[in-house]
Amino acid sequence: MKKLAALLTLIMLASMALAGFAVAESEEQITLTFWTPTWRKGAEEGIINDFMAQHPNIVIETTYMSTDDIKANCKIAASSGTLPDMWYNWGGINSGYYIDNELCYDLTEYAEENNWSEKYLAAALDLCRGSDGHIYCLPQNLSAVMVWYRTDIFEECGLEVPTTFAELEAACDVLLENGYVPFATGGQTGFHISRYMEELLEYYCGAEEHDALLNLEADWSQSEGLVKAFEKLVEWAEKGYFQEGFMSEDPNNTKPYVFNGTCAMIMDNPGIVTDIVAGELDTADYAYFPFPSETGDSVGRVAAFGKMCQFNKDITPEKLEAAMLFWDYYYSEESMEIHTAIEQPVAVIGASIPEESKLVEGFADTINECGSFTVFDNIMQPELCDAFYAVTDSVLLGDLAPADAGAEMQASIDAYLAN
Repeated sequence: MKKLAALLTLIMLASMALAGFAVAESEEQITLTFWTPTWRKGAEEGIINDFMAQHPNIVIETTYMSTDDIKANCKIAASSGTLPDMWYNWGGINSGYYIDNELCYDLTEYAEENNWSEKYLAAALDLCRGSDGHIYCLPQNLSAVMVWYRTDIFEECGLEVPTTFAELEAACDVLLENGYVPFATGGQTGFHISRYMEELLEYYCGAEEHDALLNLEADWSQSEGLVKAFEKLVEWAEKGYFQEGFMSEDPNNTKPYVFNGTCAMIMDNPGIVTDIVAGELDTADYAYFPFPSETGDSVGRVAAFGKMCQFNKDITPEKLEAAMLFWDYYYSEESMEIHTAIEQPVAVIGASIPEESKLVEGFADTINECGSFTVFDNIMQPELCDAFYAVTDSVLLGDLAPADAGAEMQASIDAYLAN
């Protein structure tokens, strides 16, 4: 029986390989529609053109959109039955919408037949699963928010990388004494301040309560850790840990404060490396470390998320094979060597990192070592994210006491659940 099962598996894999070969060699045109973020255009335009040159029978009609537009337009297309063949996604509630409403293709069988467990990082593949354990997305990147800092400024101030919360605050005080603002952030839309707030919640609430709050399984109005987190955020703002006028700052304009040396640190994902390289900045002046968020005064979990691709539930077998040929080329050694602007770190096991992106080397290993929780805006519904941003603004502006923040947030949660 075992020999028979093995034989059947080999036959199945061979048939899939032949199907892919047939699609690649066919003269019949296959057109794939693909929606992807504008900030990936620098790499993907070249990748797509090269792929189509190698496969003249496959056309990829690509639409580039901003982050907000791709999220909104995918939802609109879902309601009208006009989703593209494949689209970029951030996972969490973003991919969950298409999974829960049975709008995307279940890739579980394909993944098993094509040994995805040996191709993609386990942590990245897990983020592509639905609540039923099935795989609904193709992993592209394993990402996390960490503290990116200026190594030259730290050296000038005689600072070591902090590994505890107390060391982090001590480093901030030394930076202030030397004329540097510790952190860059922007409060205009609320999401970037939440990058700091979610780490403070992790620290003061602990992993178990933090997860319960994010999953709406705990009462926000009863959380003492939440009160302490808001008190600390206010304290940091009053001490000058953030640049002057940060509340009205556009988060998209905050990285230059680090690049020009005004601020020494910023909470960000590995996408910052693209900006460092594009700005022709000295990569030796930049590095990252995980925010020390564990209650026991040590490095704890990091805020992580996946970047991935979903496929239309009605995609034909021929289109799916053509799409997989594209993604195989996208992350092939050949492509990675040519298209060095590909966002790093990628989710492919053993993928080489181009010299320009060496700053992210070891990033995925750090995520695996620290463990992770889902970033706030990938686990909370947009309405609740907006409510949290509004509460945070009110606390920082002095219109709401930290002690009342939890009750205000819980009222929004109750109203959301009631509707």
